[in-house]
Amino acid sequence: MSVKLLALDLDGTALRSDNTLSRAVAAAIEKAAGSGMEIVAASGRPYGSMPQSVLALRGVRYVISSNGAAIHDRTGKRLHETLLQESAVLQLLDLTKDDDLIWEAFLDGATYTDNRYLRDPVRYGCTPAYIDYVRGSRGGLDDMRRYIYDNRSRLDSVEYVCPDRVQRERIRAKLERHTTGLYITSSSAHFVEFMDENATKSRALQWLCRYLRIPLSQTAACGNADNDADMIACAGVGAAVANASESCLRAAEMTVPSNDRDGVAVLVDRLLQG
Repeated sequence: MSVKLLALDLDGTALRSDNTLSRAVAAAIEKAAGSGMEIVAASGRPYGSMPQSVLALRGVRYVISSNGAAIHDRTGKRLHETLLQESAVLQLLDLTKDDDLIWEAFLDGATYTDNRYLRDPVRYGCTPAYIDYVRGSRGGLDDMRRYIYDNRSRLDSVEYVCPDRVQRERIRAKLERHTTGLYITSSSAHFVEFMDENATKSRALQWLCRYLRIPLSQTAACGNADNDADMIACAGVGAAVANASESCLRAAEMTVPSNDRDGVAVLVDRLLQG
């Protein structure tokens, strides 16, 4: 059967490593949409941080944001949400009270972060190409733990940034053992991200398929990171770019060139050729 919906991760997949959208990928997305295919941006970013280069494409009519915690249409209207449970947020805060972490919080499509991260993003693992994005897309606070606590019943998701691999994985392992009701994943090396257990990209894709009355078997998905693996596995056609993580590559039935070699454009051509 032909593919009627294509869900695309952004950073590391549709976007190049310099945080830009290539002409070839933009043209391919518009070509796919022109053929009648629904194009869905499916990102770990909150809606307010979505690249304008992507939102401006006429073919992108829906956005899965915050790793599946929210779904928006192209006007920005929130169609669906799965917020963090208050009890899970309190568990996170309690279990990390002795750890000095850089926390970020996603709420109503906006991002708030520790001022230390805004002052020196590179120190915490940000690549130079993303410095302007980080500083332009986040509000800064001195006490992120207090902000998370005060908004514990309203959060799409939270994450911590930690460039020390040993510390990052030690804390993640503890949280995986001792928390309930959470989906824990990573969209890039230095981040550990927390959503409600029902807020995944695959769950969001399934909801959108029901909303649009498109069989899941007639979908395709492409990504590059651990947070894309479940979406790739559940789609009718699962693809990973060549620069993808191991879990993402294992979930995919097809590998296309990397994000810096217009892999999404190659995928679109293959889908349109059947």
